[in-house]
Amino acid sequence: MNIILASTEFEGIIKTGGLGDAIQGMSNALSKHDDFEVYTILPNYKNIDSTDFENIGQFKIINSKFTYDIDSKKICGNFLYKKFDNINVYLIDNDFYFNRKELYGYDDDLLRWSFFSRSIYELINQKSLNPDIIHTNDYHEGLVSYLCKNKGDISSKHIISIHNAYFQGQYEFNESNPKSLFEYYIDDNWDGEDINMLKEAVSNADDVVTVSPDYAESIKHTSLGEGLQDLYCEKNAVGFINGMDLSIYDRQSDDFESFLNVKKKFKSDLQKRFGLEVNSDIPLVAYICRLGVQKGSNIIYDAIHDIVDVGQLIVLGTGVEEFEDKYAALNDKLDNYVAIIDFDSKLASEIYMASDMFLMPSCFEPCGTSQLIAQYHSSLPIVTNIGGLKDTVIDYDLDNSNGFKLKEFSTEALLDTFNIAKNIYFNDKDLWLELMKNAYDTDNSWDKRIKNYIEFYNKVSGNYD
Repeated sequence: MNIILASTEFEGIIKTGGLGDAIQGMSNALSKHDDFEVYTILPNYKNIDSTDFENIGQFKIINSKFTYDIDSKKICGNFLYKKFDNINVYLIDNDFYFNRKELYGYDDDLLRWSFFSRSIYELINQKSLNPDIIHTNDYHEGLVSYLCKNKGDISSKHIISIHNAYFQGQYEFNESNPKSLFEYYIDDNWDGEDINMLKEAVSNADDVVTVSPDYAESIKHTSLGEGLQDLYCEKNAVGFINGMDLSIYDRQSDDFESFLNVKKKFKSDLQKRFGLEVNSDIPLVAYICRLGVQKGSNIIYDAIHDIVDVGQLIVLGTGVEEFEDKYAALNDKLDNYVAIIDFDSKLASEIYMASDMFLMPSCFEPCGTSQLIAQYHSSLPIVTNIGGLKDTVIDYDLDNSNGFKLKEFSTEALLDTFNIAKNIYFNDKDLWLELMKNAYDTDNSWDKRIKNYIEFYNKVSGNYD
């Protein structure tokens, strides 16, 4: 079965967050199965080192209905190709739209993503990829299914994964995004003066997937659907939990007992590095994220004094400037506290390994990967009971428990849950070790998670009922 995974990010090539991790992990896990040929398609951004990619041909977008003159740099490009293990990776090369410092956030984003969608369509046709399934992600490739179905010359099933329903790609036509050029890309007249690209993607998809079962239900039945709830219900959106690529992380041990010794050394080394008291009996709490309300930065900030009264807290991340400034300012005011306002993947791995608890009280969380990474390193996550956090963390008082859950999104609930974790840490070492072992043994790998997608792909393509 030929599967196209179209995305704007891919770990190891270009990424800004969890989307890149998900696409890389999913592509890699799927490509291990002999029955699947995986084609991943990305824009060739400025920050991608594409020197090892082969230029496999130029393309020019031809419109059958409009003949007005258009600058060639807006309708031409190149297809670049490289084999990553068993994954066929294609880059859409166009300097005008993609040779820019940032991936997102430009005035002409409507045209950038419309061009990207049309380029994917051209690649499929010109290189005869013959996909059984075209699987797009979020709104950026939102017009691929529209093009395939309206032009009628690509017969595939279309699936869209929604990683965050808040971002819909809503644009108005204006000087930066002229309607005439948009219509040229889609080879059709467009009724209206605006567009919601996510709505178009969902409307034209055969099936809709989200990144956790609870999030699928949330976007169908709560305000997290951001106005598209009825459409998600109509499409019967389902959810499959993301996995994590275990090859990226090294626990430096083959069994739990030896792992505990490694973890203890990482903890003392990190305490020493940041001038914290070197003491294995003090709980080390980690908070690694993009700082902002979604990740609970507001309620954690209000709880910091209570946390550092009994433990040590290390914060690592960048994000909303207000929170960057507030968290950084506490470095000179609090003991048992360190904030590193930076994105440092190596340091993040060391903090996961060293920490005893991991804070992730998100106000919403489609899936989340940080709690999975924390569990892998036996750093017990303290999370809200929503979305992917609900689906991946088992509360401390249940069988096979591997973390702690807040009763609601509030500072009070965070402190109540932290106090439960703290009391177990100090007063019930046997239970704490059991929770750590359960987290250590939790299988969040993509090799496990991909089975859900394989079954779904077979069902969607009609391989079996």
